Amino acid sequence: MQTIGIICAMNSELARIKEALHNSETQQVGRMTFHVGKLGGKRVAAALCGIGKVNAAAFTQTLISNLGADYIINSGVSGALSSSLHIMDIVAATDLMHHDLFPNFLEGEGYFPNCARFPADERLSGLVEEICKEQGVPCVRGRIVSGEQFVNDSALKTQIIEKTQGITTEMEGAAVGHVCYLNNIPFTVVRCISDGADDNGAMDFDTFVVHAAERCAKITLALVERI
Repeated sequence: MQTIGIICAMNSELARIKEALHNSETQQVGRMTFHVGKLGGKRVAAALCGIGKVNAAAFTQTLISNLGADYIINSGVSGALSSSLHIMDIVAATDLMHHDLFPNFLEGEGYFPNCARFPADERLSGLVEEICKEQGVPCVRGRIVSGEQFVNDSALKTQIIEKTQGITTEMEGAAVGHVCYLNNIPFTVVRCISDGADDNGAMDFDTFVVHAAERCAKITLALVERI
């Protein structure tokens, strides 16, 4: 039976996923808690990793090493960088980058792992796009970028766009992709836009985060059924 790991940073992102699991139980690894159950004929291990790339990386590696995850999905909300994205749109990752780490430190000559852009699994991201089309939900595929900061400054937003050509920004996905790349584990990152990552970002986030998180969870659950 395939095992699918799902990682969310916030309770609002995980709640619907956790409720959907059948015969679930909790498993503890160190200070990390995993909700393990069945969905769509698959074993699912879902976790609340908390905010930030270190948390996300630790949970990702534990899902792979301790719970035997065959696939990893990172699900949650993010801020729009591209002007083509609107609040409540879904983004399916093509690849992931750290926006707060100089790419040469990862891909320059002699620097492990000789990669700074971590490709999401083409099939998984394609399934996200397919599900969104069936449900009438706008979906864009593109680069998701991550950093250790909540972006709500228009000037910083412009800098991130120029540096990475990303279409949306958040705080965990690149770490998930980085760890999956090191382990040769297929993954995707699914995000729903909660704000514009601009000067109004904090206010929009507070208004839309719960609705965006629930939409992303719905798409993620449908993806698990399709894998």
